Amino acid sequence: MCLVAHVLAPPGLRWIDGKALAPRLLGADHDAALALPGVRAVVVRNQFAGVVAESDALAANAARALQARWSAPPRADEAPVQRHTIAQRGDANRALASAATRHAQHYQWPLAGTRSEAFCTAIADWRDGMLYVWLQSLRPGALREELAALLGIAPQQVALACWQAPADTGDPALLAHHAAADAALLAQAAGKPVMRRLCADDIGLSGAQLAVHIDTAHSGNAIDAYAATLAGTAPPPVPLALWLTHTASPVTDAGDTASAVMPPYRIPDVDVGTSGAMAAFDAAPLAAARAHVFARESHLDEIAAASGTDPVALRLSHLDDARGSALVRQVSERAGWTPAAPHAATSAGNVRRGRGFAYAHTIDHDAGQSWSAWVAEVEVDGTTGELAVTRVTVGHDSESLAPAQAAPAAHSLQQVVADATLRLTAASPAFDAWPATEAPAGQSLPAVASSTAVPEVRLAGTLTERDQLAAGPADTMPAAAAVANAIFDATGVRLRTPPFSAERIRLALSENEDKRAGKRSKRGWIAAAAATAAGLCATLMPWRAPIAPVAPPGPGFYSAATLERGRLVAAAGDCAVCHTVPGGVKNAGGLPLETPFGTVYSTNITPDVQTGIGNWSFAAFERAMREGIHRDGRRLYPAFPYTAFAKVSDADMQALYAYLMSADPVKSEVPQTQLAFPFNMRPLLAGWNLLFHRNEPFKPDPARSAQWNRGAYLAEGLGHCSACHSPRNALGGEQGGRKYLTGGSAEGWEAPPLTSLSHAPVPWTEAALFTYLRGGYAPHHGAAAGPMAPVVEELAQLPEADVRAIAHYVASFGPPPPAPSVLDAQAASLEQRSAQAARTLGGPGERLYQSACAVCHQPDQGIAQFGVKPSLALNTNLHSKLPDNVIQVLLQGMPAPPNSELGAMPAYADTFDDRQIAQLVQYLRARFAPDQPAWQDLENTVARLRAAPAH
Repeated sequence: MCLVAHVLAPPGLRWIDGKALAPRLLGADHDAALALPGVRAVVVRNQFAGVVAESDALAANAARALQARWSAPPRADEAPVQRHTIAQRGDANRALASAATRHAQHYQWPLAGTRSEAFCTAIADWRDGMLYVWLQSLRPGALREELAALLGIAPQQVALACWQAPADTGDPALLAHHAAADAALLAQAAGKPVMRRLCADDIGLSGAQLAVHIDTAHSGNAIDAYAATLAGTAPPPVPLALWLTHTASPVTDAGDTASAVMPPYRIPDVDVGTSGAMAAFDAAPLAAARAHVFARESHLDEIAAASGTDPVALRLSHLDDARGSALVRQVSERAGWTPAAPHAATSAGNVRRGRGFAYAHTIDHDAGQSWSAWVAEVEVDGTTGELAVTRVTVGHDSESLAPAQAAPAAHSLQQVVADATLRLTAASPAFDAWPATEAPAGQSLPAVASSTAVPEVRLAGTLTERDQLAAGPADTMPAAAAVANAIFDATGVRLRTPPFSAERIRLALSENEDKRAGKRSKRGWIAAAAATAAGLCATLMPWRAPIAPVAPPGPGFYSAATLERGRLVAAAGDCAVCHTVPGGVKNAGGLPLETPFGTVYSTNITPDVQTGIGNWSFAAFERAMREGIHRDGRRLYPAFPYTAFAKVSDADMQALYAYLMSADPVKSEVPQTQLAFPFNMRPLLAGWNLLFHRNEPFKPDPARSAQWNRGAYLAEGLGHCSACHSPRNALGGEQGGRKYLTGGSAEGWEAPPLTSLSHAPVPWTEAALFTYLRGGYAPHHGAAAGPMAPVVEELAQLPEADVRAIAHYVASFGPPPPAPSVLDAQAASLEQRSAQAARTLGGPGERLYQSACAVCHQPDQGIAQFGVKPSLALNTNLHSKLPDNVIQVLLQGMPAPPNSELGAMPAYADTFDDRQIAQLVQYLRARFAPDQPAWQDLENTVARLRAAPAH
């Protein structure tokens, strides 16, 4: 059996100039963790604290039982990070200082395997005085020495079973040595095989990337000086376990990096260095070299464009290397490259075509020198940003070519080139991209083909079959720059960070269009203003024209993939939550929604022709979703959150329509909404929309991560979180800005603040939000009840990544949370304070608590009825300014959360009268939130909430 390792991540871990900056471990309860069932070993050594158990859950429990106590995180040195020169020729600083013309630019290179969701697994086994490790590795020799030093054994006692990570990226190999060291240390303690699954977040490497800043001096097309600096976050060469255990690394050879980054061109003054990323050359040397080549070759293309010089001619004028010059000429001739004016791109319709060139020269101590040149040709859709690399002309030359028979597993050069371009054009997750999910029972989802076609690959020079099979990672060094330069040639958009997704290109094109719009003539502005006024008049018309009914689509009209996407969109939008009465048919409508202006009844959204939306066209459906206009032209009340649904993407809107129209029709007449004057005057909603509604699609923030944008899209659009969790003004409009997500109300329940104004006694964390949204219960906060309970049930249908994205987005509105150990200490303090308050309380409220609540909520009474005893001392509702949620859950009870060991809570509306409910609520407040003021007028509040319709 393979045991599972859990290692405590030092809170606030950062990497500064390649060194770990982490707090000190002040203490941990070794014996308490070791005493738990299923725990096989506990290691606490200097700053390292880890456990080994028989399962993930048992290991996590043991890690919590350690009760680790950490010092405050150390402060980073305020002095500037030292720059290290690694390649130099002449005096670049002097030349740049005296240059008349300089060109400086910043480029970024993402490190694969360091996304927050990236992980790596290593397995270690200690038996008979030998350590056996299975992992991905790029530097097995160094790792053997490091593991031996960590365990205090000879290197001969370490046996590694390694496989090479994808050579183009490094992928999880950037994390592998950290996972291997953890597993080895804990396997030696346990004497059994141990598996360590490690994420980038665990060692402070989430989102790591390299940045290259280049500054050049040039006169015309002659480059006189070149300075490049590599900076950013990079994985350290030493496994984190060595840092934490204060074990000196026996590996000191950093290798020769100058040849990898020195420009291959004739430039008199050159200076290449690093700032805070020295470790990149050891742990990810290929990534560091690629970052430099991408930045340098993109930079040269920018200089060529600025000086009106042909990009190939610019490079040839600075190349003294005969083999390199010959290869550049062969590739450009094979590609049909002729000197042309910059941006001589062609277009057909809205498809723009362009080409780009890039070159690389590398030196490897084993393989010798290698030369590579690329011409990439691309097509870009000017509307969608979709990118296709249609043709690549590539040539390579090397001093050492492996025989064909010596490389049976090698890929052909054509395949290597095609794979490289596909990776470069792979879309980062779009804000409306749904992760892969399983098809509903009885259905199968068709395979989804890549949106990027495999490019035609042309080979230049005198390449033989042996040469093609010898293709290696150095041959794709120019790939990123060649594609980026081609995109610029086609569109005028300069992308300085790969990958080059359609979304990024579309945003960049939009920004360029906005800039051009700012320079339009006055006549253009008048035309635009007239068009805007016409659109505004149409929006403000009290009554809108009806849209003709259509025949409902027949069975099988929509594909299984579309219906599955629509099902997820409906779940994210909580459609059934509002359009289904308790015990009624799904989406048949009739649910009463209480608003300050009266009761609004939800409509039937099944495809019934007479009472539902069966004869609605997609145009009618979309108008209702985005503008709040019924098919017959009347305006819908904003209790239907079209103000949020306007942000839904076209693809998701179409999938949702398909899903709803493919359901079984249900004939269901729902009560008519009858509001008092003047709220019953639907034409007045035209003015309301002018004030509070913007019919605009969601726009991702390019400065934020893909996960944040996905979470924002789901929360702001489909999930319409602000509809309940933001306050509203006197006219019912949501208040944004600083009041966004600062608390509101829904159906007689308080929707608590989701920002730093939260009532929670223990601060919410991203992890706690995910646990709550995914399972309906968070130990430090409580369970989902009232209108939130069915929302959690719907979220349970979404892919885990989507729920994590929502949690990530919501967490961004709160302050940075304390370390887990601090949160646990706060929770323990609250529990102790509640226990002290209980000694001073009594009376009827205490007796009601003991009879109705204690068996499920008090740790020292009986056994856990449902696998867990939720703490009331940590319950957010008991610390709120309002008693409404506590009263509501006592009256209505609470269903069992969908993905939690927590059970259902019974309703006491028929058990206790208003006075008893008030007494119990007052006792709960005094005992579990003794620092908060007592709630007032509880009996009247109970009577009011009891009289309101239950949901």
